[in-house]
Amino acid sequence: MKYAILGDIHANLEALQVVLQKCQELGVEKYICIGDIVGYNADPTECLEIMRGLSPDVIVKGNHDEQAASHEDLHGFNPQAALAIEWTRQKLSDEQRNWLANLPLQRTLGTKMTLVHATLDMPEKWGYIFDSLTAEASLHYQFTQVCFFGHTHVPLAFEKFGGVTGGKYEEIRLMPGHKYLVNVCSVGQPRDGDPRAGFVTFCTDEMLVKLHRVEYDIAATQKKILEAKLPERLAHRLSLGR
Repeated sequence: MKYAILGDIHANLEALQVVLQKCQELGVEKYICIGDIVGYNADPTECLEIMRGLSPDVIVKGNHDEQAASHEDLHGFNPQAALAIEWTRQKLSDEQRNWLANLPLQRTLGTKMTLVHATLDMPEKWGYIFDSLTAEASLHYQFTQVCFFGHTHVPLAFEKFGGVTGGKYEEIRLMPGHKYLVNVCSVGQPRDGDPRAGFVTFCTDEMLVKLHRVEYDIAATQKKILEAKLPERLAHRLSLGR
C-alpha cells in the first residue's frame, strides 16, 4: 500500500492541487492528513472540501483547525496568525466548523502508524519537536514503528534504537526494532528555506518513507492573500519558505 501523508496545508489551494497531481503520478492509493487544513492562506473552504473528498484513512486535528472551529480567544497565536484565524472563522460554515472540532488529536492506524499534529506526550498543548530531546518525549508514548507529525513545517526525522538521533532526510527505510518519528513538511507553508510544497509517501510493502517537494504557483496564492486583506507578511513568507 502506498500512502501520501499530507499536513499543514493551511488553506493553500494552489499548493494542494499540485501535490495531489504529484500523488497521482506516484501511484498513491490512500491518503492521511496530520492536520492544519486551514489557517494563514485564503482558500480554507476549498482545501477542507478537497481533503474530505479524498476520504483519508485518518485526519487528525491541528491547532489552527481547533481554533478555526471555536470562538475562543486566540491565546498563543501571533497577530498575523490570529487575524487569519478570525477571517477563516467567517468563511467556514457551521457544519465545517463542527467537523473540524470533532477531529481526533491523534490516531493509530493498524500496527504500523501513529498520526499526530504536534507531540504524542501532550498533543493538546501543541508543543514543537525540533531536536532529539523533544522527540524522545513523544517516542516514549509511541507504540507503533513510525509516527508521522507536523506543526513545525520543517521536515526532520528522528530514529530511536537505543538512543535517539535525528536530522534532515530524503528517504528512510524503516528497520525492524527501530522507532521513527517523521515530520512530513508542509503542503502550504514550508519553513525550511525551500518554498516548494512538501509531503511524504509511505510504502508499507517496502517500509519506505520518501519526502517529495513540488513547485506551485506561489504568486497566485500571494495574490489571493492580499486580495482577502490578510496580513502581507503571510504572502511574503511563502516566497522565502520561512
